[in-house]
Amino acid sequence: MTEIVSRVREALAGRGIAAAGSDRLATYLDVLLRANEEMNLVSRKEAEAAALVSRHLLDALEALSLLPEPSRRRLRLLDVGSGGGFPAIPLLVVREDLEGVLVESTGKKARFLAAAVRTLGLTARVVNARFPGPALQLMRNAPPCDLLTSRAVAGAGEIARQARPALAPGAIALFWTTEPLLADLRRALPGARIDFRKSLGADRRGIARVECFT
Repeated sequence: MTEIVSRVREALAGRGIAAAGSDRLATYLDVLLRANEEMNLVSRKEAEAAALVSRHLLDALEALSLLPEPSRRRLRLLDVGSGGGFPAIPLLVVREDLEGVLVESTGKKARFLAAAVRTLGLTARVVNARFPGPALQLMRNAPPCDLLTSRAVAGAGEIARQARPALAPGAIALFWTTEPLLADLRRALPGARIDFRKSLGADRRGIARVECFT
């Protein structure tokens, strides 16, 4: 745990994230590493502190500058295919004005997510169901979401289209994808405004920010 804390604090130095936020992020990574011994949340070669921080945590937090500014109203974030919790859990830790809906179809991963949410004291609900049909049915009486996120899931454009019933007008979507796949995203969402920001040190990988699709 000590190594994780020091690596997280070092990586986040100068990013405007308070020490308390860094420590909660380190707690999350520690919980994930322990759970990863029994289930495949991240690959074995990435199941150590340095890789988790550089390849997963920092990758998720790159979205912070793409989110709407904090306001008096809580923003609802819908994360599709949450897996081990990236990017939703780091974003919920740092942006306390967010509340999350984490959709994960695999039961053991959904149970891990629920346990992590409780441990970190996050305002979030885990929906253990396939997306879109069963998941959207379980969400049908919930307030609409302002943000949509999805990382390492294929078919970003289709996800955005299918998620529309759960999204508020003017919602923003963030997809962790690659530059060559932007054409597919634009074809799937004609008329949407799509901007792409490359990840630091990456040739093609980054985050697509989608507006005007709801």
